Amino acid sequence: MSPENSTTPPKAQLPKLRPCSFGPDYTELFSINESADLVGALSIAADLADGVSQLCGRLGACINDGEVAYLAEVRTLGFIGDVVAALVRSAGRGLQAAGEDAQ
Repeated sequence: MSPENSTTPPKAQLPKLRPCSFGPDYTELFSINESADLVGALSIAADLADGVSQLCGRLGACINDGEVAYLAEVRTLGFIGDVVAALVRSAGRGLQAAGEDAQ
């Protein structure tokens, strides 16, 4: 008996993240876990970017209405921006390394 051909395409294996530090002065206080899930990291980055947009909207409305805007909110925007950048860079480096390995 001969084996049957499969019509199901093989599932592609996504590359893993690469190490990337972020935070105050890019110390190693915070870093991306090497070999973490790339799709999960990009999903988290998108969620955080949505949060930055919402916080900017709130700050804009407060400042426009003459209300108090807090320094902690502005620093939070910077920190979240660092996290998003690190996640995206880490994913990009993982994809780049996978492309180089495939050649």
